[in-house]
Order: sequence, then C-alpha cells, then structure tokens
Amino acid sequence: MKIKEIPEALRPREKAMQHGLERLSDRELLALFVRQGTKKFSALQVADEILKVTGSLNGINRITKDALMEIRGISHIKALEIMALVEVSKRIVKPKSGEVIQVNEPHTLVNWLNLEVGYKRQEYFIAVYLDKQNRLIKASQLFVGTLDRSVVHQREIFKDAVKNSASHIILVHNHPSGGLVPSQSDIDTTEILVNAGYMMGVYILDHLIVSEGSYLSIREHMPELFVIE
Repeated sequence: MKIKEIPEALRPREKAMQHGLERLSDRELLALFVRQGTKKFSALQVADEILKVTGSLNGINRITKDALMEIRGISHIKALEIMALVEVSKRIVKPKSGEVIQVNEPHTLVNWLNLEVGYKRQEYFIAVYLDKQNRLIKASQLFVGTLDRSVVHQREIFKDAVKNSASHIILVHNHPSGGLVPSQSDIDTTEILVNAGYMMGVYILDHLIVSEGSYLSIREHMPELFVIE
C-alpha cells in the first residue's frame, strides 16, 4: 500500500504534524527519513524492511552502508542519510572536552559509549582519559578484538595518559554477545591495569562493559579490584 492510499490522519508526516513526533511508532519515524518508497513499496514498507534486518532502531547502529543498500528502496544517498542520522545521535550524547565526568554516575559516559561500540559485532577497547577534576580530556580506541590481558598493551594505555597529562582513566569495552557478566580475562585485565596505573600515579577509576544499550560497572560489582594494598 502506498502512502497516498493511507488515510491522511494516519500518514507519518501528517500524524507527526498533528500529534508530535513522540506519537510515531519506530516504523513511522523511520519512514520520515526514508521519505519516498519505490513504485511497488511505500516508505513505511521500506522502513519495515530496515527494521526486519536491524531488529530495532538501535540495531541501525551496527548496520553498514552497504548492508542498507541491499534493502529494496534504499539508494546510496538514502543509506548515507540514515548513517548520518546515526552519527548525529552519537555526537549529541558524546561528552564534550572539559566536561566533568562523575565516576559514581557511569551513565554520563554510557549513553555515548553504547552508541559508539555497544552494538558492534567485534570487541572494542577504549580508554577515557580524565584530568584531576575528572574532566574529560579525550577517549581513545586502543584496539579491536577479543579482550585478553596479553593483547591489552599497558604501554599504549599509559603512554596516552602521560602524553595528555591524564590523572585518571576509565576503561571501556563492549560484549558483542549482549551479555554483561565480566569474563575472567576482563577481571584479570582490570586487576593488572589498576596495579600498573597505581605504580605510575595514573588511577583506573572504573572498567565499564557496554552492550546493546546496557552496561555493567566492574567497580560497582567488584570494588576489591580497585583497592591497592
């Protein structure tokens, strides 16, 4: 069914104008970005196809431009526009340089980090560098791959800390499986880096695991790892 065949009050654009964007379903909201369908399929049907592939709006974070273009009704330009929407959403929630990060409130970082890597199909390891007042200096993606204490190079993590005069670090990695339970490797890596940081006077404040919109703070669940005796 084409959009013009739908009663006007139920069309996404008209519905948004009358009742507000918050009243739209996910498929209706996505249809606004799709704008036009094809000769055979409406913008709503194209939106349905996107959601079928991604599983949800959040799933758009992990789809590639090429994968989008395989969906009927999605051209190169339209795929770029949808990817641009994802990038805009990341930048909106990304903490700004100099912003104070409250360590006892991990969600300050989590919303952005979940958009950044929470939906990736590979593990990403990120170090977030803070100054003495816990103000954000920068965040660095250090490697991609399975987290293992033999892979996480202390030198790379602390070299950036020294270079940027960081006093504190928050470690972050994602679990592509969707689970949040720390593996033994996660625990071992945390303990090694906490102790190495203490020796250098750069303190590991937390290690966050993010996945598909959720997170776990290893500091909250295993505070003993962050106690230096």
